[in-house]
Amino acid sequence: MKARKSGAVCIFVGALLIVIFAVGLIAARDPGAFQLNHRYDYSLEQFVSFCAAIWLPAGIIGFPLFLISLIISLIREGKSK
Repeated sequence: MKARKSGAVCIFVGALLIVIFAVGLIAARDPGAFQLNHRYDYSLEQFVSFCAAIWLPAGIIGFPLFLISLIISLIREGKSK
């Protein structure tokens, strides 16, 4: 039971890092992509600037973490059945 939870946490962290990578990559290529036309959202601006600052390391860590955790989880699930 504990191994399943730790695998799920790694999958979640990997998916979160992939989302940060995607948002950061979009923000780096088009800085105005997440700006709202008629109002200013401080929290969105801070999140986008955070993602733009660390998008490359997040992608380098996130993709392998997600894929390896997913493969390990599928192998464990196959062995348990």
